[in-house]
Amino acid sequence: MPTLIAPIFNTTTTKPLHIELPKSFHLVSGAEKPYNVASRYLRNVMDESRYLFDRKVDLTSIFLLAEYPAETHELKYSDERTWIEEIENKLNLASTGGICSIPYIITAKFPVYGITYLKRSLDGDKYLFDEEAQKIFLALMEEGITLPSLALRRYSLSLEKKSLEDQLLDLWISLESLFAPDGKKGEITYKLRFRMAYYYGDTPEKREKIAQFVKSSYNHRSEIVHSGKEHGDSLADEVKLLRQMARAVILNTAMEKISLNELRRRLDEQVLTGSSYELRYQPKFFENVSF
Repeated sequence: MPTLIAPIFNTTTTKPLHIELPKSFHLVSGAEKPYNVASRYLRNVMDESRYLFDRKVDLTSIFLLAEYPAETHELKYSDERTWIEEIENKLNLASTGGICSIPYIITAKFPVYGITYLKRSLDGDKYLFDEEAQKIFLALMEEGITLPSLALRRYSLSLEKKSLEDQLLDLWISLESLFAPDGKKGEITYKLRFRMAYYYGDTPEKREKIAQFVKSSYNHRSEIVHSGKEHGDSLADEVKLLRQMARAVILNTAMEKISLNELRRRLDEQVLTGSSYELRYQPKFFENVSF
C-alpha cells in the first residue's frame, strides 16, 4: 500500500502516541518503521551522519503518516502541501516551547522510495509535544475551528526568520491584523494601545503598563521599517512577549469561534465601560501572557 511519511523535525514525545487526523492521516511517535525509513533514505539525501540526523529526527519524534488506496498508481504529494502546512502551523501554535517543521516528504511504494523537499527546517529549541500541547492541537483540529489567516501566516513566518528585527515585523503585522486593521494613518498606534491594553489588562495599572509596552515596541517597528535600525539581542524579550500576545489572540478567537470584527467590537465596548475583557469573556489562554 502506498504510504506518505513526513518526519516532523525537532520534535520529541515522552511516550508513544497515535493520533488519527482527517484525510486518513495520522500522527505517531515511538514507531520504528517510519524512523527506519527516514534514517535510511532521508539521511542519505541530506548527507547527514546518524548523530546529526538523530538530533533532528529520532524514535521519539512525531511522524505524519498517510496510507493511500492500493490501486493508487501515483502519490500526489503536491495535493497535500496545504494540508501539511496547516498541521505544522497548528503544532507550532499548540506550544511556545520549541519550534517544529516538516521540510521533507517521503513517498513510499515498496520497493520505491521518493524524497520531496518542501522547505528548510526551522531552527529553535526542541519542540516537546506534551499533554498540554496535544490538548490544544486536538482542539485546533476540531471541525468548525477557523483561524485568522493573515495573523496566523505572519505568526508562522516569524518562526522562520533568523533576525529578531524580522521576527518583530512579522509579529506586528499579525497583531495589527487582529487589533487595528480599521486604523487610519496616525490612529493605528492609538487603537493598538487601547485595544491591546483592555484585552490583556485586568487592572488600570496593568493596562498602563501594556499601553507603554505597545507604544515602545511599535516605535521599534517603525525604526526598523523606516530607518533600518538594528537592535540585535536587545529585542529578544520583546519578541518573545509579542509572540505570546499574538498566539493568545489567535487561539482565543478560534476557540471562542468569534470573528475579528466581534473581537474589536467587544474591546471598544470594554474601553467605554472600563471593564476587563478577561473577566467578562474568560478566554482560555491568558495564563501564557504576563507583564
